[in-house]
Amino acid sequence: MTHRLPPPLRARCLLAGWPTLALTWVLPWTMVACAPIGPRQHDAPVDPAVCSAGLGPAENTRLAAIEQVLRDGKPYAALAQLDAMRSEAPGVQLVRADALRRIDRPHEAAALYQQLLSGCQSAQAHHGLGLLLANQGKLSEGLTHLQAARTAAPTDVRVRNDLGYALLLANRPDEARFELLTVLDLSPREPRASRNLVLLTMREGRPEKARELAASLGLDAATLERLGQQASQSQAAPPLPEPAPTLVAPPLPANAANIVKEPARP
Repeated sequence: MTHRLPPPLRARCLLAGWPTLALTWVLPWTMVACAPIGPRQHDAPVDPAVCSAGLGPAENTRLAAIEQVLRDGKPYAALAQLDAMRSEAPGVQLVRADALRRIDRPHEAAALYQQLLSGCQSAQAHHGLGLLLANQGKLSEGLTHLQAARTAAPTDVRVRNDLGYALLLANRPDEARFELLTVLDLSPREPRASRNLVLLTMREGRPEKARELAASLGLDAATLERLGQQASQSQAAPPLPEPAPTLVAPPLPANAANIVKEPARP
C-alpha cells in the first residue's frame, strides 16, 4: 500500500530526486521517503500583557480597523487615525512604522523600529527594518535583521518567506531553499513560498524540475510563465516589497513573484 505525499513533502522529494510516494510504515506519516529539512525552534516567549499595555478591548478593535485601512492601500488615512488614537503602545507604533514606510519616510520608520527591537514586537520590528534596509540596497544589513526576526519568531511564515527571498537575491540558494521548504512545511501550499521555490529552481537553470515543482504545488500555467520571465530577465530581481502589519497576505502583484507584503503579528 502507498500514500501520496502532501505538496510540501512532494516538493522536497522532487528537489532531492526521490520518488514522490511515501512507503507504508507502522505509523502512517511518521516517516517519508525523503530527508527532513532540519530542526525546528520554538517561538520566543512573549508577554501579551506587555504588548497590549495601554490598550483596552475597544482600542485593540480600533487598531485592527486601522490595520485594515493600511492593507487597503491608504497609509495616509491610517496615519491620521493613529494620530487620533493618541497612543504609544507597541502595537500602535508598529503600525505607524509600517505606514511611514509606505509613504517614503524611511528615517522615521526606522527610528520607530529601532525603539521596538527590544520589546514584545521585536520580531516584527526586525522584519520591517530588514525589508526597509534591503529595499535601500543594503541587502547584507537587511539579511541580518531578517535572520533576527526568524530567530524571534521561527514559525512566522511571512518572516521566513521574506528571508528566503532575500537569500535568493543574495545568491545563497541552499539557505533560501531551506527557508522556503520550512514555510511549506508550516503552511502547505503557501502561495508566496511556492512561487519563490519555483523561481529559485528556475534561477538555478533547472526548468524541468521547476515545472515539476509548479505542478506539485498547484501553480497554474500563467504563474509559471510569469516566473520564467522573471528568472530569465538580465536585470536584478525586484526589491523586497514593503510589509504592513497583518496576518492576511495581499494578492500577487502582476509584475512580481516574490514575497509577502505584510508581517505577521504575535
